[in-house]
Amino acid sequence: MTDTPKPLSRQQRWRKRNPKSYLAHLAVGAALRHGVIERKPCECCGDPKTEAHHPDYDRPYDVQWLCRKCHKALHAKESAA
Repeated sequence: MTDTPKPLSRQQRWRKRNPKSYLAHLAVGAALRHGVIERKPCECCGDPKTEAHHPDYDRPYDVQWLCRKCHKALHAKESAA
């Protein structure tokens, strides 16, 4: 009986392809849990429900706080450029 490796999930494939962004995401999550950084309202629209946007993955704590809508719009604009 041979154990065939289980295929990677979509999330696992993304993590493997994007190690810097994955590590930056983990760093921000840990910093939020430990109170090192504080979540702020969206820089564009002021929505209090935000997520971190990393302009530079080499600086994981230097983030822009954006709501989901503004974050997606920013990435769409970056992709179009």
